[in-house]
Amino acid sequence: MHDTYLLNKITQSLKEICQEHKLKKIEAFTLVVNHHSHVNEESLREHLEINSKELIGDDLQINLQREDIEEQTAIIHSLQGETFEP
Repeated sequence: MHDTYLLNKITQSLKEICQEHKLKKIEAFTLVVNHHSHVNEESLREHLEINSKELIGDDLQINLQREDIEEQTAIIHSLQGETFEP
């Protein structure tokens, strides 16, 4: 796969955001990638299920948008999730 590096970086960033904001499960997020990126909803979902199953909800909604941004770059625009109970 051409975008394994990018998929790994997205996964790592999602983990960091969850830690920082005390999120237990990701329920939905919006991601922007380059028009030529090979990352798609299916490949991203599969990568997340393999590498961070504990962070994703059963009904994870991924909104993937393509814009004119630098290659091998992804921008997480929004993220919704379930927080830890105090």
